[in-house]
Amino acid sequence: MPESIENDSPEMSFRRGYQHGVIDMFRAIERFLDPATRDVLKDWIEKDIYVWRTKAMLGYPPLWRLQRLTSQREASVRPTGSTQARSD
Repeated sequence: MPESIENDSPEMSFRRGYQHGVIDMFRAIERFLDPATRDVLKDWIEKDIYVWRTKAMLGYPPLWRLQRLTSQREASVRPTGSTQARSD
């Protein structure tokens, strides 16, 4: 039987499955996302998740790119001015 090209340990199998699941989820929802969000998620999958899977550097997937997306969204939702009534 030929040997696997990739490490077939349970950890690496989990990482491959995680990456494939993320890709499948992205494909299912990408048409509902705005272009900026779509680009951030695509970069997360292609750069962060791929590197996490192949190099096995971290015990968890890198989320900094997604956290940046969340903080940008929260900043755009916050009101810029205050409309509170003054009580003199």
